[in-house]
Amino acid sequence: MRVPARSAGTVTRIVEGALELLNRPGGGAVTTNHIAAHLGMSPGNLYYHFRNREEIVRAMFPRIEAEGLAATAPPAGLRLTAHEFGERHLQGVHTLWRYRFFFRDLNQLVARDARLAEEYRDYQRRLRTQYRSIFELLITQGSMRAPEPADDLERLVADSIVIWANWIPHLIALRPRPEITPRDVVEGALHSFLVVAPLLERRFAAEARGVIEGYEARSRKAPNEEPGPA
Repeated sequence: MRVPARSAGTVTRIVEGALELLNRPGGGAVTTNHIAAHLGMSPGNLYYHFRNREEIVRAMFPRIEAEGLAATAPPAGLRLTAHEFGERHLQGVHTLWRYRFFFRDLNQLVARDARLAEEYRDYQRRLRTQYRSIFELLITQGSMRAPEPADDLERLVADSIVIWANWIPHLIALRPRPEITPRDVVEGALHSFLVVAPLLERRFAAEARGVIEGYEARSRKAPNEEPGPA
């Protein structure tokens, strides 16, 4: 059954308000009552749309999934340019920052919600498949050398995802007041990029790295933009 437009708007408002609270330090302790108070609505009104915090987080997950899969989706053309490859690394860090509570609290979230855990595992399978396809395309087009032995390609995929998913949580753990800066975006994207860089054709690697490193300069021209690619 289609949700009425007014209800859909309330759902979006709840999800956005919850995201704001959950992303703050100590967000793991946020309850539905905190979210309702933050939004100026009654707990009963919030409960009409979401029975608990797990349902709210689950409603956010398709956004996280869509952004992650978009960053690893097949290119529109037959080739993946170095510029686009660099931009995709920046896009990945942007997603990490926007939904930082999710990656910060991932183990607890999936432990509390079996349905979310299954959805996350399915997402990871799809993400790995797309990541591998990107590397295979780069190999086919001559922009990347195939790893040896061949089984190392799967390890390369896993390492890329592990570094990407843990960059923002790593920063949060080290900082008493975690804030992300353009330099942090560059560093996170570079760490992920450097996993595969030794296998890339030299000019392709230099151009992709230049796109990543140029983000900091671009952000100074638009300082009010949320961290992410141009």
